[in-house]
Amino acid sequence: MSNRFAQGIKELGIRKGDRVAALLTNSPEFLVTYLALLKSGVVFVPLNFQSTGSHIEYVVNHSESKILLCDDPFIPLVKKVLPQLKYLPQVITVGEKAPSGGMLSFQDVLRQGQDKEPLVSLTGKDIAIFLYTAGTTGDPKGVVHTHFNCSFVARHWARVFHLGPGKSILLVLPLFHAYGIHCLALPALISGARLIVSEKYQTQWTLEAIQKYKVTAGALVPAMGTMIIQHEDFSKYDLSSLEVLVIGGAIVPYELLKQWREKFPKLELINGYGQTESCPCATGLWDVDILTKPGSVGKPWDVVKLKIVNDQGQELPPRKVGEIVYKVASIMKEYYKDPKLTAETVRDGWLYSGDLGYVDEDGYVYIVDRKKDIIIRGGENISSMEVEEVLHKHPAVLEASAISAPHLVLGETVMAVVVRKPGQSLSQEELIQFCEGHLEHFKVPTRVEFMDELPRNPAGKVLKRELKAKYFGQGKAK
Repeated sequence: MSNRFAQGIKELGIRKGDRVAALLTNSPEFLVTYLALLKSGVVFVPLNFQSTGSHIEYVVNHSESKILLCDDPFIPLVKKVLPQLKYLPQVITVGEKAPSGGMLSFQDVLRQGQDKEPLVSLTGKDIAIFLYTAGTTGDPKGVVHTHFNCSFVARHWARVFHLGPGKSILLVLPLFHAYGIHCLALPALISGARLIVSEKYQTQWTLEAIQKYKVTAGALVPAMGTMIIQHEDFSKYDLSSLEVLVIGGAIVPYELLKQWREKFPKLELINGYGQTESCPCATGLWDVDILTKPGSVGKPWDVVKLKIVNDQGQELPPRKVGEIVYKVASIMKEYYKDPKLTAETVRDGWLYSGDLGYVDEDGYVYIVDRKKDIIIRGGENISSMEVEEVLHKHPAVLEASAISAPHLVLGETVMAVVVRKPGQSLSQEELIQFCEGHLEHFKVPTRVEFMDELPRNPAGKVLKRELKAKYFGQGKAK
């Protein structure tokens, strides 16, 4: 099918190096499209299916995409932004509805194409994909990855998950994100493992799928891991087929890892760290160390070199906090159309992560915070992640985020935004009192707000920019 789609878009005038964007949920058509574009040397530009019209307009125009694929439910949104799309001659729809207004259906394109391999000369240096970071700050950036990068990372994660014929991996993360497409989907496809895909994450479906398909591997963001382990019917399902599970993409509370370890003593449980800019590939905290190194994201993978540096780029000794920088073969080629930011981020082959952290005497990496998320109260630096770790220890807290709140005298103080567990009651006063027993006084939140859910990007990271905008206005959202 991927051959036919590759030949079909060729009939539409698409050639090597052109860009094709896709506003698709997880589906066979998504994977067929990516494989077809890889074969054709065409650059894939997957879009967040939760995107607003302005985001779609920005990414499609910035990438200069010539085709946009979209699921039927997104057609009204695409029609709304279509007049503002500068380079787009064709829209291809995926679904049951008959296309209108000059659009083509996915089946129309398949019918136009012959079932034969595209005769396109490709090397590892050719560009495969633009991954637009959802961005915890500012506009999305187009992260450019090559065919080599995608192949390298797919082989790496296939080894991590022990994939091969007879194995099954569950994909409940969005395919448009590096975590889903490069850590799960491509490793399954190159290894011959069975890939079980959910259109969107649902806890009940996930539990049923693991039992039904005897899933051996998977990856979750922390919020998913929490919802699964606390599901009211959790104990009714046989999840014993699970061999390897990665929980990552955002801060993983120690209590969550402890709960999973207690429920699955034989499970190979891994907490990972990586970024879209590395495709992603950075560190892994393996099963044997998951509880003995609390707060760590593990050691660099065997294909990664990592160090901690100060603002002058000098390497720091163990336990000294600085910026995490690392080198791996899958580091991005560039930020598309942004040579200045590319030069600031990748220096002499080292990726400057923007994350503050340290390495202990055994070589284990600890993330202190994002540089932009450090809270400075009266000159004291406070790690928002340290505060969040304490907040997650409260038995009534499901999710929590710590952000800076403006203060006339101190500059900033700590504010907590919390999601209560279902059926639990918790007041601001109770949570502040709890924190006072676990944190130094200047790190204790002075204000607590409650929400039904925290805003997150596709990787599971909390969008603190949106929280600051909600409570303090756009001027404090950077």
